[in-house]
Parts: sequence; C-alpha cells; structure tokens
Amino acid sequence: MEPALSTATEGQAVVLSGIGLLLLSVLSLLVYRRKDKLHLPPRPFPPLPLLGDVLYLRNYRRTLSLDDLRQRLGPIFTLYVGNTPTIYITSAALAHEALVEKGAVFAARPQLATRSLFTSNFRTISSATYGHHWRMMRRNLVQEMMSLSKIRFFKPTRRKVVDDLLVCIDAGSRQNGGVISLYPYLRSAVYQLLLLMCFGFEFSQSEAQQISSLTDKIIKRAARSSLELFPFLRIFDVRARKYAFTLRAEEVQINASHIEKHKELANVGELVAGSYLETLLHMDAGIGLSTEDLVSLCTEFLIGGIDTTVTTLEWAMACLTADPRIQAKLYAEIHNVVGERHVEETDLPHLPYLQAIVKETLRLHPPVHFLLPHAVSEPCKLGGYDIPTDAIVQFHTTSISRDGNIWEEPLKFKPERFLVSDVDITGTKEVKMVPFGAGRRICPGLGLGSIHLELFIAHLVQKFSWASVQGSPLDLGEEQVSFTVRMKSPLRLLVQARGAC
Repeated sequence: MEPALSTATEGQAVVLSGIGLLLLSVLSLLVYRRKDKLHLPPRPFPPLPLLGDVLYLRNYRRTLSLDDLRQRLGPIFTLYVGNTPTIYITSAALAHEALVEKGAVFAARPQLATRSLFTSNFRTISSATYGHHWRMMRRNLVQEMMSLSKIRFFKPTRRKVVDDLLVCIDAGSRQNGGVISLYPYLRSAVYQLLLLMCFGFEFSQSEAQQISSLTDKIIKRAARSSLELFPFLRIFDVRARKYAFTLRAEEVQINASHIEKHKELANVGELVAGSYLETLLHMDAGIGLSTEDLVSLCTEFLIGGIDTTVTTLEWAMACLTADPRIQAKLYAEIHNVVGERHVEETDLPHLPYLQAIVKETLRLHPPVHFLLPHAVSEPCKLGGYDIPTDAIVQFHTTSISRDGNIWEEPLKFKPERFLVSDVDITGTKEVKMVPFGAGRRICPGLGLGSIHLELFIAHLVQKFSWASVQGSPLDLGEEQVSFTVRMKSPLRLLVQARGAC
C-alpha cells in the first residue's frame, strides 16, 4: 500500500503545483494589464506570463551589450523580470536627472527578499532603506574611515602592504622566468590591507584565504538571481535555500570569531587603532547593532573595497602594457617628480598623468557594468515616463562612459583626455561617467579607492617595467562578469625590475 500512497501523494503535488502555476499566470496577466495603464518606458515585446522578458534577458546578459535595445527603444526602456518591471537607464542626461536632480526620490533600494539574509534584514549601508538608519551608518563610515585624517592614519599600513607586494612580485617573477599572473598578487595585497582596516589586526595567509573564499561564495550566491527575480520559485528550490542558510551560518561563525578576537586584543592593548569594526562597536550603544549586523557590515566593507579595486588595477596594468608609450610617459612623470626615492602618498597630487590614467581606466573599464539597483520612494516621472515604486531601476555605467556623443574615440584608452578636460567623476555638476555612482547613494569609498589605485599603480610602474608575454598579445576586449567585470583571460605579464627604486 505504501507505494500506492506515495504515488497518489506525488500526483496530488503535481496537480496542486499545476493549479498554483495557473493561478500565478492569471495573476501575472492581471499585473501586466495594470502596468499597461502606466506610461512606462518602451519595452521590446509583450512579456510572457510569470517569466516576463527573462528569455531575452538571459541572452543579453550573456553578451553584455544593451546597444541593440538602446538603438531600438531609446536611452530608457523596460524589461520585465517575472512581474517586476526593470527600467534600464543608459544615457548620461537621464542618469543625472535621476541620481542628482531627483536624488531623494531615486535613493531607495528595491527590497529583494533573497538579499535580506546576507544584509541582516537590510541593515547594511548599500541595502538599507533611505532613512535614519542608513544616514547613521553612512555617516559613521564616511567620518570615521573615509575622512582625510583617517585615510592618512592608515598610511603606514598601506606602505607595508605595497612593499610586501613588490617583494612578492620580484620573487615570483624570478622563479618563473620573469612571467607572473598579476591578479593573485594584487588580490592578496588588497585583502591584507582591507582586512587590517576592517578588523584592526593582521591576518595569516590561511585566515585571509578563508575570508577570501567566503566572500567569493557570498558574491556568487548574490549573483544567482532566479529566486530573487522569481519569488514563486522559492518553494520549489529547497536545496538553494538550504545552501544560503548554511553559507550565512558559516559567514556569521567565521566573522563573529574575528570580532571576538578584536575585542580580546583591544583589552590587552595589541590592536591597531582606528579599524572599521572599532567604530561600529563604539556606535553600537546608540544604534543597537547585533553581532549579525556587525558581521554583515564587515563583509560589506570587504566586498565593496577589494574586488572593485583589484579589478581596476588589473585593467590599468593591462592597458599600460598594451601601450608602452603610455607606460613610458607615466614612468617619466614619476621619475621627474619623485626621483630615485620611493613614491609617497604626498606625491600623488603632483602626478597628474597618473591620475588621468586612473580616471581613463574607470571610464573605459568601470569595475561594474551596473550600479547597485535603485528604486523610487514615490511614483515619479523620468524622461517623461512613469516610474512606479515597485520597479527596479538599473543604471548601465558602460553605456554612459563609452558614449560617442560625450567622448571622442570612446573605445580608445587615452588618458590625455583628462589632462585637457576637468571631468567630475562624482556626477554632481554633470554625468559623463559614474564608476562610483552619483547622488545620495554614491560610493562612500570614492576618495580612499582613488588613493589605493594611484598608489599601487605608481609603485608597480616605478619598480618594474611591464610587457606582454611573447606570443600572447593582450586581448582587452574580452570581459568576464561576476561581481566585477574582469578580464576574461588571466593577465600574464613579463616583469623586469628597473633598478634603483
């Protein structure tokens, strides 16, 4: 009898699932019909029940190009993901209108259910609702970690990390006939720097690798969007839900242990003062942060500052290698300003060509193709179209920074353009590129990130000359997207020490 009962139960489940999907389809059609009454930005074709435009969306994400939609529909258009309208903005003018002119309205975040787990129910800065908690947390980060005095405070830490990086690259190149894969060296160095800034103590290589592996898993989980975009699938994907909770438990366990170590070292006076965690613990009494809140905020600090920096550094070094003229010009500037001594952070403002290279890298190869999703706090108009509160608003950074109407020879790496034109990369006056976002949700780490990029590039070029490995020309057109936009093929370069420095 048991097999018969089992078969009957399975049959009932199939029938109930079919009825549920039918009801959801009917509901989906009603939602689409209600949306049709709004004057939404144009869309390529009527969406499918439950799926929306997912089949097209899957194809375009693979190619990472919105040019066909932009040419057909204009600089703003709508794609449905399930029942949710996702509005894509691909022009500088509309980005400025939304992020700056109407910044308060567009400062909201879509409350995507599957992201609540890793943000401690939207308690992190990047996920929090625009309001009191967000203001408190962002003010703490900006004032306590991103102010000029605090950036200077960690100068010795940066110097040690950079020195260690140069020694490792020199040793690695000697062991491999002068050839290295640059990315692992950069990632290890930036991880060591950000871990110390976050927790206030040095990590062993194994501890740093454990955190690196953990954050990679979290990033990959966040990129897995099926449950987020199609909430009705959550009841069917038990394995994915179980993995998410297991991963979150691992994150809490590992980072909670580092939080406890921070407290123990603080009690015996062996802590590096001024860490991000220290600032969070000091403000805890006023805002009521739980251990899980602290874990999420520390993970956010690491993810936000590490992969974006490393990705941009890799692209910058690839571009300098692909054009020896630019590399030589940068080395000449460093040598003329600094001489034979090591580059100091006080030298950076006097190296305009270095700053231009960083800006040009961020323009041509922004670390992400899309800003973090926005939403509106109240229904509004943008470019003459309705933007409802349940819409996800996406800003495509690459369409803006490679727009031929804004930039001459937009696909060419040409740092000189920033020597003759003062471009505000914050987007306050006008939007021409938005690698850090713009408006109220602009990345608070803009200043610190720029210093890290300039400092690392300056030392890498001052200490070594860089060339393509013979027989393997660099392919700067191929991209690979995870959390950031990396080079599709690992960057392997021929390294030669310059000598005196």
